[in-house]
Amino acid sequence: MADQNTLRVLDPTVTLSIATERMADRPDSLAGKRIGLLSNDKLNSEALLDAIYDVLAERFDVSASHRTNKGDASRPADPDFLSDFSNEVDVALLANGD
Repeated sequence: MADQNTLRVLDPTVTLSIATERMADRPDSLAGKRIGLLSNDKLNSEALLDAIYDVLAERFDVSASHRTNKGDASRPADPDFLSDFSNEVDVALLANGD
């Protein structure tokens, strides 16, 4: 039986791990690229993407933006939806609001 005066402390930190497998290649430049903005119905996600796009459009000669909302933030996007979206853009930005 455990001693009632014992305090067990847990360390919630972990070693940082960045997954690089299956990551898309980054373009050398955004010039001439079609920028996809994919939001998820969360509050401020579209505003965040618009603000980021405005900065990118000022700094790079991007060709166009393609904005869409995948809907329900608690569910993954349908693979067909993502396939269609990826065919419309060269680079995708995703936002999670709140």
